[in-house]
Amino acid sequence: MSRFAFLRLHLGLIIAASAAFSMSTLFSSVKPVLLTQFMNEVGFKAGLAGWLVAAPFIGISLATFVVAKLLERYSYRRIISYAGLLLVVCQIVNSMFFSNAVSTLLLQLLSGISVGVLMGVTSSFIARSNSAGTLFGLVDMIGVLLMSFMVAGASMATEKSGLAGGFIFSVILSVVFWLAMFVYKHKAVDRVESQSAPEPNNIAFNIGLRPVLIIIMGVLFVTFSGQGFAFMFTIATNLGMTFEESGNRIGIILFVSAFACLIGGMCSAKFGPEKPLFLAFIVCGAGWTLAVNSTSQSLFLLGLFPAICALQFCFPVLLALAGTLDSQGRWAAVATPLLTSGFAWAAVLSGQVVETAGLSALATSTQVGMAMCILLLVLSVLMPKHKSKVAA
Repeated sequence: MSRFAFLRLHLGLIIAASAAFSMSTLFSSVKPVLLTQFMNEVGFKAGLAGWLVAAPFIGISLATFVVAKLLERYSYRRIISYAGLLLVVCQIVNSMFFSNAVSTLLLQLLSGISVGVLMGVTSSFIARSNSAGTLFGLVDMIGVLLMSFMVAGASMATEKSGLAGGFIFSVILSVVFWLAMFVYKHKAVDRVESQSAPEPNNIAFNIGLRPVLIIIMGVLFVTFSGQGFAFMFTIATNLGMTFEESGNRIGIILFVSAFACLIGGMCSAKFGPEKPLFLAFIVCGAGWTLAVNSTSQSLFLLGLFPAICALQFCFPVLLALAGTLDSQGRWAAVATPLLTSGFAWAAVLSGQVVETAGLSALATSTQVGMAMCILLLVLSVLMPKHKSKVAA
């Protein structure tokens, strides 16, 4: 199949999934500026502010408990209609009542659950395709590329109008991404509205040891590989880089690393997910070790580049691997919000590690995490695999 034919066949799903994934990267884009404003504008302590900006990612992980059931009972259009509406309403209310910590935390959690559902639903449909690896890579790449622009937009909105501006920025983009998801016209029958009985293989969720190990491995990888993100600017500042200088250089690395998402998806499609993951785990551990322990700006950037690229490379591969666990894409729907939640746990874990053992301990922590991921990967390879696969 030519590239043009491939894009034409999957264009609607690519747009919808990219929009859903971009909602997640939107949370990442506004996180640093909202964190600062919660402390400066409202006077929240750093710990509380951290929980408020991490709450959407925790909410994304909570979506794991509902997305599979929603797919069984409701149509694609109905799911995205209600989930998208909930997200937009929560962000609108947050733009008006952000000074109330309790309501903001709750609304951020609900926003995350909405995005987790949207990501899980589109991931389920991608996983049913024979081109799951390539599609996940392309979708993830688009989300990361858009993140580069959303960071700038969020900074401008917050600088002009404070926290209200940051949340209004989120509202506008959430509406745009939500509407884009309606481009995809999924033809599945709504099981609630129809009187037809569900297919036998849609009733049960095959929960075995191998799927659980793979999901745990994915969450651990995102968690441990994401530790350094929270302290990138701290390390750069310690090496004599100004905030503007480090921001520009790290921004370039983030932009270029987006293409690693597509490369990861292509490698998964060609070589299978296991070998690319094994190599990427090693590269990630080595990259963060060099970046954290670097004694010069050049060494820091030299280590940071492969470390970030490894994370971007692995994300679509992990989703494609989850897609092989069943023929209906259920595990991919479950894995997507869980893996994304790793960014929240990474912030929490890194803070505890640095507070307890110092900044340099991040390197050791990452090494331990990558070793655990390799062990889980080897164990998953040795276990029986799901054999049936139905292409969409």
